[in-house]
Amino acid sequence: MTSKPTLLILAAGIGSRYGGLKQVDGMGPNGEAILEYSVQYAIQAGFGK
Repeated sequence: MTSKPTLLILAAGIGSRYGGLKQVDGMGPNGEAILEYSVQYAIQAGFGK
């Protein structure tokens, strides 16, 4: 049985230069957050959790 690797996303920080929490701020064409893109690409790369 082969298990998929687990991903830990470190998304801390206040974003003082940005002026907010850029990790969860909508930036994509449909309001997707950077964090959503990170998770989506990790799943495509084979991460399971």
